[in-house]
Amino acid sequence: MRGRKLVFSMYHEASEQNGYGMKGAMDVKLVICTVIFAYCLAHGFARCSKYGQRSPKACGRTLTAYRGEVKSPGYPHAYPPAVRDVDRVCTWIIAVPEGRGVKITLPRYNLNYDSKEDQYDELQIFSDGACNDKVSSYIGNDTETTVINVPTNMACVRFVRRASENIGHNGFTLSYEVISATGECGANQTVLLVTSDEGYIYSPGYPSSSYPQGLDCTWLIQTDPEQIITVTFLDFQLSYTTSCDYATDFVQIGNNNDTYDFKYCASNKPERFESSGNQVWLSFQTGRWTNKGFWLKYQTLGRPLAADPMNSGLSRSGGAAGTDNGLTGEAPSDGKRTSSTGEQPKSRASKLQSPFLALSLMLFTLCFQYVYL
Repeated sequence: MRGRKLVFSMYHEASEQNGYGMKGAMDVKLVICTVIFAYCLAHGFARCSKYGQRSPKACGRTLTAYRGEVKSPGYPHAYPPAVRDVDRVCTWIIAVPEGRGVKITLPRYNLNYDSKEDQYDELQIFSDGACNDKVSSYIGNDTETTVINVPTNMACVRFVRRASENIGHNGFTLSYEVISATGECGANQTVLLVTSDEGYIYSPGYPSSSYPQGLDCTWLIQTDPEQIITVTFLDFQLSYTTSCDYATDFVQIGNNNDTYDFKYCASNKPERFESSGNQVWLSFQTGRWTNKGFWLKYQTLGRPLAADPMNSGLSRSGGAAGTDNGLTGEAPSDGKRTSSTGEQPKSRASKLQSPFLALSLMLFTLCFQYVYL
């Protein structure tokens, strides 16, 4: 009896000790599994968040409409930072017919800028389709409207994302329209007649190359009898001279071609000229020197704005009236467009959350079986 009682007591004591040990081991396993589960869950959502910030497969496109818009990805919401190097540069090429120019209006921009780390996003404007001749660039933010006139029939808009993250910066939106611009020269005493209400004239070769030697160009800008014309020089860079009396490269402007009112040379930008009648004569002569040349805007006063004949039948997107080809910040990669209501397509994050959540739940189930079964 005593032996049996002793054995029973020892077994009971050992059972209690073994139960305590099993409970402690289960607690340790539970802690380990909880840590693993939390890590997997957090890592999964982190990857989803990373994919959610990924840039579109492509941004930028070639625009051939007479009017249009360019927007940063996601505008008016904050644009995503570029995750891959291939996404860092978005390029839009504006291509209009020969003999035309491009007027770009930038009402505002809000770009990411970190002066401490020297990481900043940048908007660049070029006056050629190869994105080589930079006209201007913009960083930081500004709410004042900026107008950029491109004298050639091709322009390039480039958005460079260098910053690794972006919080609250919604990027930019700009509009463009085709303008009348000519670099043709009425050489050999031939007068080139210009009759549009508003337009631009630039010297041959401007702005990508210098004007040729030995030019003798004449332009006649003419409007209705009851109108007058203003001429504003936007850029003026002729060869250096000490006096216009001895200059071989010069521009003359006046109300008639018998006696011009003003003569300009070197790099002294002329003041705004206003005609006394309905016509302006412009003469440009060059000798054996060369330089960048000039770029001017002419405009008639007093005439109400009429319908633009070159834009009739065209919508902003460049298709037939009533259609929309989607001049947005991103190029469609699969034939689908962003809704006109501003709703963005679902990001890849929403597609990735479910697999990671399922994987985390599966790991938690395995841990539960490992601990309690």
